[in-house]
Amino acid sequence: APRQLDASRCIAYFTIEKRGAIPEEMREKIGRHVFGCDICQDVCPWNRKSPITTNPDFLPDSSLVNPDLAQLARISEQEFRHRFRGSPMSRAKYAGFLRNVAIAMANSNRSEYVADLEELAASEDPVVSDHAKWAINHLNAKKNQAQLSLLAEIAPSVARSE
Repeated sequence: APRQLDASRCIAYFTIEKRGAIPEEMREKIGRHVFGCDICQDVCPWNRKSPITTNPDFLPDSSLVNPDLAQLARISEQEFRHRFRGSPMSRAKYAGFLRNVAIAMANSNRSEYVADLEELAASEDPVVSDHAKWAINHLNAKKNQAQLSLLAEIAPSVARSE
């Protein structure tokens, strides 16, 4: 409903607090968010008069604003623990982090991520594996849709030339 927030569909909840599988109907909506989301803060009418802070403690880590998803997919559990020790990112846990990376890769629509997703699909963790397989299928479906659209565009000109 207008002017209402449905907390059960919160991207931050799914990418930080949710353990296990993220419902398929929410995966595309998560977009490329690997951890958290502040959209509700950005659009909240109560926040419109609040000044934007310049305090570095409250600014996003620039290395994580538009991360290299392939690099994130290759982080070992030990690297994850070291890199995100003392950070809110550790709340997602390693498996949740990789699950989120797989979703972000799928929503990037970049087929070059398939090889990294195949590595994640071989994970012993069923949540990571299942989300990586979903991501591969999602990317393949997008690629097929693009090819069909291209064929639909060129088919009339081919028919006219015959």
